[in-house]
Parts: sequence; structure tokens; C-alpha cells
Amino acid sequence: MRIINKIILISTIILFSWIFIFSFFFKSNVYYSENSFISLLITIPIVLIWIFSYKKIKSITKISLKSEIIILMSYFIIVSIIQVIVLKQLNVNPGWDFGVIYDNALKFATTGSRSGAAYIEYMQLFPNNILIFLIMVLSIKVFGFVGLAAIDSIHLINIIFIDISLLLIYLTVRRLFGKKEAIFSLLITFFFQALFLYTPIVYSDTLSLFIGILFIYIFTFIDNKINKKNIILFLIVGVIAFLAKSIKITSLIVLISLMVNYFFKYKIKNTLIALVLIAIPFLSINLAFNKIIVPAGRFAFKVNNYGSYPYTHWLMMGVEDIDQDNSGRNTYGGYNVDDYNKTLSFKTGKEAQKYNIEEYVRRVKKMGVFGYIEFLTKKNVNIWTDGYYFSNVAIGINPDNNTPLRKWIRNKDTRYYGIYFNQSVVYSFILMLIIGSMLKLKESNYKEIDYIRLSIIGILIFLSFWEARSRYLVNFIPIFILVIIEFITLIYEKYIKKGKEVS
Repeated sequence: MRIINKIILISTIILFSWIFIFSFFFKSNVYYSENSFISLLITIPIVLIWIFSYKKIKSITKISLKSEIIILMSYFIIVSIIQVIVLKQLNVNPGWDFGVIYDNALKFATTGSRSGAAYIEYMQLFPNNILIFLIMVLSIKVFGFVGLAAIDSIHLINIIFIDISLLLIYLTVRRLFGKKEAIFSLLITFFFQALFLYTPIVYSDTLSLFIGILFIYIFTFIDNKINKKNIILFLIVGVIAFLAKSIKITSLIVLISLMVNYFFKYKIKNTLIALVLIAIPFLSINLAFNKIIVPAGRFAFKVNNYGSYPYTHWLMMGVEDIDQDNSGRNTYGGYNVDDYNKTLSFKTGKEAQKYNIEEYVRRVKKMGVFGYIEFLTKKNVNIWTDGYYFSNVAIGINPDNNTPLRKWIRNKDTRYYGIYFNQSVVYSFILMLIIGSMLKLKESNYKEIDYIRLSIIGILIFLSFWEARSRYLVNFIPIFILVIIEFITLIYEKYIKKGKEVS
């Protein structure tokens, strides 16, 4: 376990130091900062604010359950006010994938058929969005009974998912670190503005936000015994694993990391039993979903014989910077309309696979070893150093108004204030991830695998090869907050608190 932890920690230090250093040399589509050193300078007051705030919270003698409830209620009142302001100021007309799914869901909820919906074959091509479609249909129908408009129903369900995720951050930090740290985590959430800016944009990024942190929260209750409690918890994990697979599959990376930790922490026999218990509901629900929901005539998901879009397409599209997106800059492995149309030009998805693989190999060979390393570096700088997580671009797609807040975020003269601030937040996280890993390397007693860093390395590797944008990290923000909490508590205990005791 010690060797594995050292590998995880050293890998984290090397990979993120590489990204951090080269972020001062490379710019990409959502990496708007003209002077990264300004962002770096802003990290200093941000970190100092965090440490000072944590010290103040730690100085509180006792926090009762009643006080916790009051603090949580106050927090969610503030969050709700922010979300309402964001919806009023930054609302968008449903566009891109969100728009297509919403259009299909609205048609079905109001007419009982998807006929006439824009891009009718979308669900067949991208079956990973079928569950989101069903969630939208259910939301429109249920909230429609109380007179809520369809788009408002969708926004409400998005807010519910986001707020559940914020509550889970609090509960998980409380389990892992304590009450005061949990209260401190509420403050940290306000610094990650993407958690709020995505309120009007309902898609897999926010709908999967709760999954990774819920996996971690559940595993804080699981021990090495195969008893009734653990059996129930593993079965629940299996249900959530189905949701992860059906909403945003990258959420499963957290579960895989937790299972690796469970394997090394407990007996192999326990791990095998745990895997079987997780697999039972996961496979059962997945089978029922694919046999009952997907082929259901009333939804008419199948439109032609093309089948679903081949996974090899996203591998191919994740390689070359040959297109430009809404920002007017290279996508570095992001969505490419030419690639999309080329894959769709074949008679079936299976026929497109051969082309995808051949084109992927051709592009890598064309770059050469050093060119490919440079490309991967630029791609990861693009993904990991955008503190907005693409939200500032997303709110500019099909805007339904031109409010003061949207102008401030999007205007070429004022947008840099937000860019510098948000980038400094993500710089703070990256530096804490690196320095925290260095400090943990000195530990002689490793009680368990560092599953948090393992999951972060997992998503980094996955997105390096897959088609990706910075928004693909939105559902990992709760995990990033755990890293920040861990670092601040570590610094406080090792240096600040000890310094007080010595003096």
C-alpha cells in the first residue's frame, strides 16, 4: 500500500506540475488569460482568505446540531438567491446537446410523441442521453401539474441536483474531517463559480455532479464486515453506478478508485463479494433499461439503421486541433463539426469504427512523439486551467437576453476580471494538490490508498485521450474541494496550530 500511494502521489506531483508550468506558455480555446502571472498573484490573497477563514471557524469552541442546521439553512438561502439571479441574468435558450434533448422531451411530454422534434435521431445516436431525456420528460409532466412552465421545470430539477451535490459536499467533509471543516467547505463552494453559472444549462455536467461525492460519502460508512448494513450500501452503490453510467460515465472513475482502495484495505474475499453486490443492481437495472425502455415503441428512439455513434469517434476527435469553437480558438481535442459529419457519413456506426481508428493512428503519427506530447500538454492546459470550466462560453450560446451580468462576464473589456479570478481559484487548487502530495509523501503510515488523487489522475488520463473540454471536469469539482479542505487542515495542524502551541 505504501508503494502504491507513493506512485499515486509522485504521479500527481509530476503531471500537475507539468500542467501548471506549461500553462504560462500555452493558450487555448477557453484559456483566455493574457497574463497568467496576474492569476498566480491573485492566488495569494485567495489562499490567505481561506486559511484565515478556517482559523476563525476552528476558534469556535463548540458547534451544536442546531447551529449546524441554522448555518446550512442560511447557506442554501444564499445559494437560492444566487441561482435565481443567475437564471434571471444569464438564462439561455436551450442549445447544443441540452437543446436537442430538451426539444425531444418537450415534444414527448406535450404530445406523447417525438415526431417533429429537431434532430429526431439524436437519442439513437447517443443513447447515453436517454436517461437525461426521461428525467426531463418526467420533470415537465410532474411540475406541469402545478402550473410550472416546461423550461422552468427543467431549471428547477437542475437546481435540485446541484443543491443535493452541495449538501453532499458538506456531509462528506463532515464525515472525513469534522463539523468545522464541513462549515468551511460551504465557503469554498462560492469560489467555484461554475457550480452556479451552470444553473440555466441542464445537461450531464450538473446532473452527474452529485454522483462522485455520493460514492465517497457512502464508502465512509462501509467497513470490512459483510453484514446487513454493508450489503445494503453496496446494493445502493450498484444503483448509483447505473446512474453514473447512464448520465456521465466519468463519474465511475471515483467508484473505481474507491474499489481499488477497498481491495488493498480489506480482504480479497470481501472485495469480490462487494463487486458481486454492486453488479447485481447495476446489471439488473441496465438490462431492464436496455430491454424495456430503449426499444419501447412509444419513445421511438430507433429512427434508422445507423445504430449508435461509435465510441472510437470520440477517441479520434480527441486528437487534433483542427477546428475552432465559439471562442474562436483551437479546440485541442474538443468538439469538431467536420469529424462529426465524417463519422456520420458512413452507412452504420460499425462501418465508421475502422475509419476512426485509422484516422486516430494517422493523426498521432503525423504529430510524432514530441508533437503528440506537446499536443497533450496544450490539451490538458486547456482542460485544467480554465477556472470557469467553460461556463462563460456556455452562457454565451443562444442567450435570451443581454443583461448587465452577462455583459460583464462576456464583454472583451471586463471579462478578464472574472477570468483572472476563476483561474486563480483553479491555480490555488492545483498548487494545493501538488504541495499536499509532497507533504503526504513524508508520511510513514498509510492507512489507505489515496483514492481522491487516484480518481483525479484517472480523469486526467481519460480526458487526455477522449474528446474533451474543461466542462468535463464540472462533476469533479466536489472532489477538488476535498483536496482543498485536506490541504488547509494539514497546513493548520502541522504548522499554524503547532506554531501557536510552541509560542
